[in-house]
Amino acid sequence: MATLALPTLRQAPRPAHQLVLCLFRSSPSPLPSLALSAPALPTYALPSLANLVSDTLAGLRDLLPPILWAAPKSRTTHSAKRMRSAHKGLKERQNLVSCPGCGAPKLAHHLCRECYASFRREIHRERAEVGASPEEKIL
Repeated sequence: MATLALPTLRQAPRPAHQLVLCLFRSSPSPLPSLALSAPALPTYALPSLANLVSDTLAGLRDLLPPILWAAPKSRTTHSAKRMRSAHKGLKERQNLVSCPGCGAPKLAHHLCRECYASFRREIHRERAEVGASPEEKIL
């Protein structure tokens, strides 16, 4: 039995970017605001909302360049990270001073590491003499 080719009422779906270009095609008008105010296609030629949404989602990949969809395929290796940061050396510290209490080098406007450690040892020793547990806070 022979099949009859019936004419379809629907056209093939257009990509979203072509639809947008057709809708907002500027006509030669002296006022640019009026050129974009009316669609170039009649309203009966516009696809339904469901077709527009599906075309928009399908055409989204066409609108965006492939570089935006790129993703790393594997982790950056340790050696690649080291090679990338090879020219970045440690900066010299200019704000080193000697501690007035013990004479050890320290950063300006910071606590001395040696003095802080001795202070903590003193506090723990006093707490042990009093019999307080280390978890209790002394105000």
